[in-house]
Amino acid sequence: MAIRTRRDDGDCVRLTVQDAGVGLDAGSAERLFEAFYTTKSAGMGIGLSVSRSIIERHHGRLWAEPNEGPGASFSFSIPREPAARAAPDG
Repeated sequence: MAIRTRRDDGDCVRLTVQDAGVGLDAGSAERLFEAFYTTKSAGMGIGLSVSRSIIERHHGRLWAEPNEGPGASFSFSIPREPAARAAPDG
């Protein structure tokens, strides 16, 4: 397993977790983020969906892709600075 961080496009940072496991099919990479979709016999299929929602709420993105060799990589990218906050009412 490898964990990497780097500066991403724009003013974002990216974190990538790469493993050398069984990998994933490129066509099903997006399905992994659907609520209740799981590849595990005892899985609930909610973790990646919730993770993506949280990251998108912070103006980021989360994705998965197969590695060139064995395994898969999961990455997320978020802005380095928080989005401008709306002025309080009143």
